[in-house]
Amino acid sequence: MSESKKYKNYIQASSLIESVIAVTIIATCLLIAIRIYVSVLNSSSSINSYRIKFKLNQLVNDTKSSQNFDDELFEFKTYAIKKTVSDYEGDKDLKRIKFAVQTVSDTIHYNYLVSKKNNQ
Repeated sequence: MSESKKYKNYIQASSLIESVIAVTIIATCLLIAIRIYVSVLNSSSSINSYRIKFKLNQLVNDTKSSQNFDDELFEFKTYAIKKTVSDYEGDKDLKRIKFAVQTVSDTIHYNYLVSKKNNQ
């Protein structure tokens, strides 16, 4: 009997309910972490989209500097860029430049308004 009295002074181990609550909290945290990780992976842009944006900025800067307001088509391995130029609301000094970037999956349109330099 003295041995049974000795064990009564110890704290009992965790119960089953406490273990289930701990596992539920860990699973919830893990679920939130996985959702955040997946959303970060899905939102990251591909290398091809960065190439397209770089090339588009290069074409806009070339158009501004060279004053080349002709319609053009630029074809690359994975995408094509079509440039169309028109007068802005009848004003000969302002040009509306539209770039249509066509990839395998979709087409994206970019619009720019460029002032034509006077050669006076």
